[in-house]
Amino acid sequence: MALQRQFNFFDRVEVKDPEDATKSPEVFKSIESNVATSGRGHMVVADRSGLVYIIDKGLHGEGFLAYKSGRVTHMKQLKQRNILVTVGEEENAEQVIKLWDLDKPDRNKPGPTLERSIRVNQTGNAFPVSVLAVLENMSQIAVGLANGTVVLISGDLMRERTTSQKIVHQNDEPITGLGFKEQSKGALLYIATTAKVLLYNTFTRQTQTLDDHGGGLGCSVMNESTQELAIARDEAIFFYGPDGRGPAYAYDGPKTFISFYKSYLVLVSPPNIPAAASRAFGVHAAAVSANDTTKLTIIDTANKFTAYQATFMQGIRSVICEWGSIYIVENGGKVYRLDEMDTSVKLDVLFKKNMYLLAINLAHNQKYDNASISEIIKKYGDHLYDKGDYDGAMAQYVRTIGRLEPSYVIRKFLDAQRIYNLTSYLQELHSGGLANKDHTTLLLNCYTKLKDVKRLDEFIKTDNDLNFDLETAIQVCRQAGYYEHAVYLAERFEEHDLYLTVQIDDLKQYDRALGYMRRLGPLEADKNLQKYGKVLLAHLPEQTTQVLVDLCSGTLATKSTSATTPGTVSPVANPIYGTHAAFGMIPLVQNGNGGSSTPPISSSAAASPGPGGQAAFPSKVRVSQYSEVSKYAPPSPRIFMSLFVDLPSHLITFLEKVSENRWPSQSVTQSTQSGASLKSPTLGVIPSARPGSIGSAGNGPLNGKRATGSVEMNERASTSSTSRHGTTAERDMEERKAIWNTLLELYLADPPLNPSDQGNKSSTMQVAEMNRKMKERNIRKEKCIKLLNDTEIPYDTNHALVLCHMAGFDDGIVFLYERMKMYTDILRLWIERDNTTKVIECLRKYGPLEPSLYPLTLSYFSSSPSRLASATPELLEVLNHIDQQDLLPPLQVVQALSQTSVATIGMIKNYIGRRIEAERKERQEDQRQIKSYRQESEKKRREIEELKTSARVFQATKCSACGGSLDLPAVHFLCKHSYHQRCLSDVADRECPKCMVEQRTVADIRRMQEANAEKHDLFLSELEDADDGFAVIAKYFGNNTMAFARLIDSSS
Repeated sequence: MALQRQFNFFDRVEVKDPEDATKSPEVFKSIESNVATSGRGHMVVADRSGLVYIIDKGLHGEGFLAYKSGRVTHMKQLKQRNILVTVGEEENAEQVIKLWDLDKPDRNKPGPTLERSIRVNQTGNAFPVSVLAVLENMSQIAVGLANGTVVLISGDLMRERTTSQKIVHQNDEPITGLGFKEQSKGALLYIATTAKVLLYNTFTRQTQTLDDHGGGLGCSVMNESTQELAIARDEAIFFYGPDGRGPAYAYDGPKTFISFYKSYLVLVSPPNIPAAASRAFGVHAAAVSANDTTKLTIIDTANKFTAYQATFMQGIRSVICEWGSIYIVENGGKVYRLDEMDTSVKLDVLFKKNMYLLAINLAHNQKYDNASISEIIKKYGDHLYDKGDYDGAMAQYVRTIGRLEPSYVIRKFLDAQRIYNLTSYLQELHSGGLANKDHTTLLLNCYTKLKDVKRLDEFIKTDNDLNFDLETAIQVCRQAGYYEHAVYLAERFEEHDLYLTVQIDDLKQYDRALGYMRRLGPLEADKNLQKYGKVLLAHLPEQTTQVLVDLCSGTLATKSTSATTPGTVSPVANPIYGTHAAFGMIPLVQNGNGGSSTPPISSSAAASPGPGGQAAFPSKVRVSQYSEVSKYAPPSPRIFMSLFVDLPSHLITFLEKVSENRWPSQSVTQSTQSGASLKSPTLGVIPSARPGSIGSAGNGPLNGKRATGSVEMNERASTSSTSRHGTTAERDMEERKAIWNTLLELYLADPPLNPSDQGNKSSTMQVAEMNRKMKERNIRKEKCIKLLNDTEIPYDTNHALVLCHMAGFDDGIVFLYERMKMYTDILRLWIERDNTTKVIECLRKYGPLEPSLYPLTLSYFSSSPSRLASATPELLEVLNHIDQQDLLPPLQVVQALSQTSVATIGMIKNYIGRRIEAERKERQEDQRQIKSYRQESEKKRREIEELKTSARVFQATKCSACGGSLDLPAVHFLCKHSYHQRCLSDVADRECPKCMVEQRTVADIRRMQEANAEKHDLFLSELEDADDGFAVIAKYFGNNTMAFARLIDSSS
């Protein structure tokens, strides 16, 4: 490659002697240097007399004699160790290599310690050494001779006494360059001759030819950083690696010297031509005149430009690189120092020449930070923008993403004519994950403005991580009419709420939205059904109701991990554009065709143009899969009841199925139940005959009683709720109660009219509609009765009774009255309905349990002449039943019938006659018993009186115990029983053995009566539980218990 750009990036300074600032350094004027090297903080030069001088930074030199009878031809200062390798001539032109330890002074003479001397073995005549190469680890030294021979010296050169010397190359072409490249096994040795470039592997001992063109003496050098051999020829500089010739730099003209300084290549051009082929570094001053001009060129190989070029009038003797500078020693002894300019100065020069690419490369090579490099790139982009190269400018601005504020670039490209460049920049901004909501909005607006559906598809369907604001992208796609793209994004990145919003509000694809909810699992389905359930029920009532049933029943399938599902509908662009600014927000336009579905495509297919040139997405989209149902706490059905405000029939279905699924064994809406049938409150079915009922032959007492059932039930429910507050069972029961109450209200409501049946209808259609409503009403009433029969739910009976009254559901009212044992209210209900048949049935069923029904029934029968005329047989039957069972006193019957003037005395003449006759007989029987009791009492009084006043004569002749003849000693009792004294025990001395048991029983009864006289609570409890309280009081008086009772002091 040609080096067409030339700069002056080095400052040339003439170096003066430290002792005399008007003169050149004395050390270089006094030494006719033949060879020079540098490293480890010093310069090393040698002359033809065999002396070697070590020069420090203050340009003070110390010399020592390296070779007594010859000159120094080559030197090498190692970098890793302070070892100096020299090659010189001894007697008979013998070539000797010496190793000097510069850190160890010689104790016997001036100079460093000579560690080792190695004689170069040559066959035949001795030839001078042309080049030298040394490995830094001191394991190998290569020596090139002028006769084309390369001698490789191997071994631990600093420690071993003997070394191995081997000729690795031999040819007629002189050796002009050598260089080592270290590797894990052995080393590679580059060999340059005047005609070829070779590579010798010291491990495999194989040689290969890299090039059929060689180089001149002094025109080859190793690049220590890249481990490549550089050879300067007249036409160019060539680089060689193990694989052959590499890049070349075109630089025409003869060259006499080449060296490396950092990444710079230093070239010296004639007339400084070496006088002998044995020179390595430096030139023979006697070969040229003092007026010869030599050109020095410094090439930046990294950035491929000439960094410095200058001429030296007196020619160049040596080029030495040390202490961060390049030292040029002229033949006349003058020394010049070339100092590299600061990078900032170089960049200013490049900026003035608008060479920004070169400035960027230079900043990279100088290890500038990213912020500084981005600033240079920004200047380059501004330069291209000012020139009108918008594509090139955008390419540079893209490189500054992450360092340059995006608004700086966006403002430059807001013009509609440069929207394409802006789109590219925004794409890269999103790829780097540095875009915000505004950038996403702007990019999507650019796509829609350009109508570039393909790039929009590529931006959305990328498989990389999310690198843009998702919500903004979906919003812009919706506003621009790209609903399918919005759906794709929402589904792919699992933005469930946005997905459902687009599907329901924009695309109106309610079936897909509902299916998506089902796949989301219980938690997300619960949240979204609360939000969108009303809309879905309006369009898909059956499907939505089923999803709600599954959710509230705990059977909704949970969501599994994301997976690839083939067949997912891919979004197809369907934009609608309005009139708006170049980068303004696109107004929201409803797409009339947004609801159209797109056939699924293969998951392996790439985005291909769809209808109208629109690209469809591949179907490799992450969606949720069905998995087995896992246990979860189902939400309360009460949350979703409000969604069915216009759909009572579906609400009934929803509540029935939820109740059936969650409580299958206690479901109140099942049509059949195993083991028991539900009770029906229909009064046409008369229960089996029992004592006291009409048609019963027995005359047992009435055991029924009226109780306040609703109060007891409410108290029981309240106690249960309090004791289990906060528990799962209590919440579960609350759910059941809520469902029960709601179902009852729905069952009692009239079925709604079908919307399709409204309007003008024929008479046939009206009849059919009436029949449908009647059938549905009957089904609901049956369900209502089954619901009321549910004894496991402690529902509010009063609330249910109110609902039944409001709906006019007589069967339900009767059932609840019967459950609450409010038989009088049942009879009053049928009386209000003027249903004589039901009144009779009610009296037959509940009369024995509630005697107050009879007077009420008698009043009903005699309330009007027509009713009395139609119910005369029933009235007589009721009177007979009252008479037979002695349910009411005659006076109460007469009072009930005499409330109106309808009933006549003739109708009850027989009943009154029978009652008077029965009472007369009963009175006569009572009088007879009273007389008998009086006679017996009088007899007992006389006996007591005789015992108190008259003597008792004992005439018994036999013992009442043993039956033997009574003899003395004998014991006689007032009860007229006599005993042998020997037949009585000690206990029986005072009591007759035969009368003792009876006497003690009487005594115990008396003591019990005295004790019961103090137990007032027992008396009150028995009085409260008895059907006839007067009978209880009479019993207490008859047992003489009241005689022992004391008056209770109210104050105590």
